[in-house]
Amino acid sequence: MTSHSTGYKLLLGNIVVLTFFYLGSDFVLRNWGLAPEQMMSWGWGAAMVVMTPFFLFRSKTRTTLRGEWKKYWKFLVIISFVTVGAGLLFLYGIDKAGSGPVALLENMQPIFALLLGMMFLSERLNRGEIFSALLIFGGISLISALKGEVTPDAVFALVGSSFLYALHSFLFKQFGKEANTVCFVFLRGWLSAVLLWLLILMVGKVEWVGWEVLFILALINVLGMGVARYFFFQAHKHLPISKLNIFLLLQPVGVLLGTFLIFGDPVSFQKILGAILILSGGFFFARSKKEKNLNLQKIK
Repeated sequence: MTSHSTGYKLLLGNIVVLTFFYLGSDFVLRNWGLAPEQMMSWGWGAAMVVMTPFFLFRSKTRTTLRGEWKKYWKFLVIISFVTVGAGLLFLYGIDKAGSGPVALLENMQPIFALLLGMMFLSERLNRGEIFSALLIFGGISLISALKGEVTPDAVFALVGSSFLYALHSFLFKQFGKEANTVCFVFLRGWLSAVLLWLLILMVGKVEWVGWEVLFILALINVLGMGVARYFFFQAHKHLPISKLNIFLLLQPVGVLLGTFLIFGDPVSFQKILGAILILSGGFFFARSKKEKNLNLQKIK
């Protein structure tokens, strides 16, 4: 099996699992109306409690965890701050707009990844990337103007979330791709959960969510924080970021279909057109990025 083939299979697993996470989070918010910070703190905490025995049961795993912590603890702390910020903005966006628009607006990540590359890797924009950015911004403008579905604060939150997730991916690609993926996901999860609970306790906003909700939150966050993140980070070891971006464009299709079938959300012409623009922009962005890399290799 080729490295790229393995990467695509990992990304497909990430898309399937993350779709359940999107729809599950949306289901909890619609039915129980939790505040994003409560949903995130209880969900992440419960998920880590559930996953911990599987990591600490074997002495070999405990030894690996200690080694990974000593090697990457500074990076893990930074990633945890980024994760908490991105997660809070993401859930706020779902709370205000629903998981369908959220899945579309998160396709801002390729643009932010490009900007980070320009800032830190001396990369330059080509015409294809400029055209792709304009398509994505056009699609975002249409999605943002969905009356009764998307509010300006939701758009702002989701743009912020997209930036932080792009930063998250960029940092892992630069500094963490040699890490043990399973252990990295576990340590990142616990650090993020602890950081979030410290913030919640500091502002005095702890509210019991009930056992039924806690069970659902534990389930969807084990999928989102554990399984999906493992697939996603492991795929970084087999694929360049440009190919990661183009394959992840399949994500909104499943989420939009799910919101229509499960929640009965409308699928308007405006939403379809916005989706086409955003997904097309992401496609052309990844394609332009690939062509640029090929040209650079020929020059070398």
